[in-house]
Amino acid sequence: MKVRELIERLPEKQKESVGKCTEKCGLVNLDEDIPTEVPKDVVEFSKVISNPLRLSILRMLRGRWLCVCLIAKALEQDQTLVSHHLRALKGLDLLEERREGKLRFYRTKKDVVERYFEALRKELLG
Repeated sequence: MKVRELIERLPEKQKESVGKCTEKCGLVNLDEDIPTEVPKDVVEFSKVISNPLRLSILRMLRGRWLCVCLIAKALEQDQTLVSHHLRALKGLDLLEERREGKLRFYRTKKDVVERYFEALRKELLG
């Protein structure tokens, strides 16, 4: 939606104030499109990494394989809780999983994390 269209949707008093300001200061390009939608995958990535425990797990698994029991012990958390967070991270393909007997080992997928951060950077900084 263009800035001009947004201004037209304001209440009369605000429309008048914003109109005067934009004419006087020239800071706003009235014909510029204002993006409001963020791609769903970028939003989901932001949600996933906003949790401190998940962020810690990603950092711990950077460049190394660890099993759930070691991750849980290092974070002083219950294995069930850690498994829950690992599922969320795997849901966005942020982790590699490897089975060795009954144990599952995980490692951060650096290329996927970089791709998400690049998409986030483009959304926020252009």
